[in-house]
Amino acid sequence: MKRLFLIRHGEAEFTGHGRGDRGRRLTDGGLAQAARLGHMLAHAGIEIILASTADRAQETAKGMGLSAPVESIDALYDASTVTIARTLADLDATSVQVAALVAHAPGVPALVDELTGPGSDPDAVARVSTHFPTATVARIDFEGTWADLSGARLAWANRG
Repeated sequence: MKRLFLIRHGEAEFTGHGRGDRGRRLTDGGLAQAARLGHMLAHAGIEIILASTADRAQETAKGMGLSAPVESIDALYDASTVTIARTLADLDATSVQVAALVAHAPGVPALVDELTGPGSDPDAVARVSTHFPTATVARIDFEGTWADLSGARLAWANRG
């Protein structure tokens, strides 16, 4: 079984202060959210973290303090569900069983919605069905390879 943690970055500044949208950094609250996410996921067995190159996503990924390496992927900035799925499909199915991905709305919440299939936890579905705020994490479980996310189920969701 594969396990995927889809994470929306922590709370960020409203503007990039001359750095543009990609340069928006986490607020103090966002940094605290990243630390809480790390505490929640400390024993999840995450082997790799894929993260958008936007500052707020990088700070979230690194601010979790997990031992897994962070791979920065430019295509995850403002990515559609198709782009996120293609990025995940590139993971090695034999060496990576548990991955995390830190990116943005609307891509992350939309992919969680698309992957919420039969057998999903009703409480987790209720938690993310109408609102997916910053620092929300959803755990998706599925069989097969990273290229085949069909038959996935939303197993857990929480906010950091």
